[in-house]
Amino acid sequence: MNIEERKIIIFRLIAAFLLLVPIAIQSLAMYQVFAIKPDEIVLLVISICAVAAFNLFEIILILRGWKKQSHLYDIAFNKNGTLNNVPVFAVAIGAAFGVGLTILSTIVYFYREEMHIKCSMLVILSIGSYLLINCIVYFIFLIFYKKREINLRDFIK
Repeated sequence: MNIEERKIIIFRLIAAFLLLVPIAIQSLAMYQVFAIKPDEIVLLVISICAVAAFNLFEIILILRGWKKQSHLYDIAFNKNGTLNNVPVFAVAIGAAFGVGLTILSTIVYFYREEMHIKCSMLVILSIGSYLLINCIVYFIFLIFYKKREINLRDFIK
C-alpha cells in the first residue's frame, strides 16, 4: 500500500468516525422525544430521522470507495492543484452557522426548564452538530490533500 492509499484510508476513517458523533446526539434526541412525548412529536421525529438518514448515507458513501480518491478533490482544488476559494468561503459560512446553532441550542437546553423546549433544542443540536462536523471534515480534507513541496523522502520511495 503506497502513501496515497494510506492517506485516503486514514481520511475516510477519520471522517466516518467524526460523523458518528451526530448519530449519538440524534439517538439521544430520539430517546428524549419518545420519553417526554411533546405536542410536536411528529415534526421532531421527522426532522431527526431526516438528519440521521443524511448522516448514515454520507457515512456509507465515505466508506464505499475505500481506496479511491474522493470526488471532493475536484471541488476543493482547481485543475492546477491550487485551493478553490469559493467552496472554502461557503464551508466557512456553514461552519459559523453550525457553531452558532450548536452553541445556541446548548445554552438554551441548559438554561430552560421546560421539557418540550429541551427536546426541540436537542433536535437543533443534532442538526447543528451534523453541519459543523461536515465542515470540519472538509477542512481536514484540505489539510490532508494540500500540495506540499517535494522533499527527499518522496524521491526515496
